[in-house]
Amino acid sequence: MARAKAEEKAEAEAEKKAKAEEMAKAKAEAGPRKLRMPSFPTLQIGGRMAEKRIIALSIEGTDLRLVSFYKDSIESWDSVSFNPELLKMGRVADPEGLGEVIKSALEGREVSQSRVVCAPPGLRAISRVIVMPKVGTKELEIAVPLEGRRLMMVSEEENYLHWQAIPTETDQIQMFVLAVPKEPLLDFMKVLRVAGVNPRALDLKPLALMRAVNQKDAIIANGESNSMELVIGVDDVPVLIRSVFLGEEAVTPDYAVGRISDEIRRTIETYNESNTDNPLDPEVPIYLSGATAASVPFALNVAALTGRTAQPMEPPIHYPEDFPLAEFMVNVGLILKIL
Repeated sequence: MARAKAEEKAEAEAEKKAKAEEMAKAKAEAGPRKLRMPSFPTLQIGGRMAEKRIIALSIEGTDLRLVSFYKDSIESWDSVSFNPELLKMGRVADPEGLGEVIKSALEGREVSQSRVVCAPPGLRAISRVIVMPKVGTKELEIAVPLEGRRLMMVSEEENYLHWQAIPTETDQIQMFVLAVPKEPLLDFMKVLRVAGVNPRALDLKPLALMRAVNQKDAIIANGESNSMELVIGVDDVPVLIRSVFLGEEAVTPDYAVGRISDEIRRTIETYNESNTDNPLDPEVPIYLSGATAASVPFALNVAALTGRTAQPMEPPIHYPEDFPLAEFMVNVGLILKIL
């Protein structure tokens, strides 16, 4: 009997080892990992359009950033400056004017034959991971928005609330909840109507950055001339996102280094205060992107000021050697949303 049990145990261990090896082999053959994370909902407009060009559009500071993706690789990119008065406090102030800027920039790009994905400016969305008991779908549809609004202190009248379940092996449900201010989002939709653009999808900049960085655990800071986006990702989930407006004028590099470092420390402290039992691992690195934060000296200074390592980015996408990756990381994340 003892011998039979020992043989049974050995067979079970051998089977477990074989499955692990098979999974490792499959993972190696699959190539770079693609992040499985909660996402801002896709706006479905028409059916799926395979093999079409993707145009990713974002507004960074006072620049319109465009990236075109076709046949499994980034093919072109552009940055178009516009009048700063079209925005106020980082949000759309003149939908007609900004719409005309986008319309002009898209001329000759076969937009009608492409899938367009956009990141609106100045949304200042809030995210939270909420733990709830396992209940039915109908109960969740009532409980999640109530709990989300209570914890994030946002109103139903002024915010869209989106939520998505996070896979877990516990007897509770983890929900990724996202509150998106209505007014700036609706203003951006006016901009797109003026530009004649029907987007295949919208996404938030922090979520696009998390997707582009493609790391299970990460601290991400995207620095632009007058704004920054910060994300803390844990177990493939952007558990904390922040958007910071720095002022109407472009900031200096020296100011940007200090401010981004301060905001990174503040964001980590906020996360740790809410997760005292499981604070952020001190080994989790920083990933820097954006036109202001793109240089190696900038990264080294931020690493020194925060006491964390700054790592290079390796998004799961093909691009030319001369593609300025750090400057267009938001656009890369937008493309990955609908690939």
